[in-house]
Amino acid sequence: MTTSTLSPEFIKAREDFAAWYDAKSEDEQQLIDEISDRTSFIIDADEYDEFIDELNDYGITTASQFENAFNGEWEGTGERIMALFSEDLIEQCGYTIEPEFISHCIDWELVWYSSLRYDYNAIEFKGNTYFISNHF
Repeated sequence: MTTSTLSPEFIKAREDFAAWYDAKSEDEQQLIDEISDRTSFIIDADEYDEFIDELNDYGITTASQFENAFNGEWEGTGERIMALFSEDLIEQCGYTIEPEFISHCIDWELVWYSSLRYDYNAIEFKGNTYFISNHF
């Protein structure tokens, strides 16, 4: 005989989440799965529903569209996050700035506002920022 160390509240929450998930269509479940695989801060049924509503406002309704459009989740909100995203995106694209000391002089926030904001949406949701490409 084994005894469970899980609280009754935890077990009930898991059962409620499973029932919520099972009530969704297959397409909705695939989108939820994709969001779950690619984000860390969206964790409960209400948050998934609200985030999916946000995505719908940008024309993203399927897992495939989300997979193609999603460009990252950043903890926090505000202009500092836009700057961090800009710097990270430029680095991921393989661009290098030589000599290196010049790279510390770049206004990455200005890069966001002058160029990248036209190609990406920054969705602030529950205290975090999600970057979604306009080209999916």
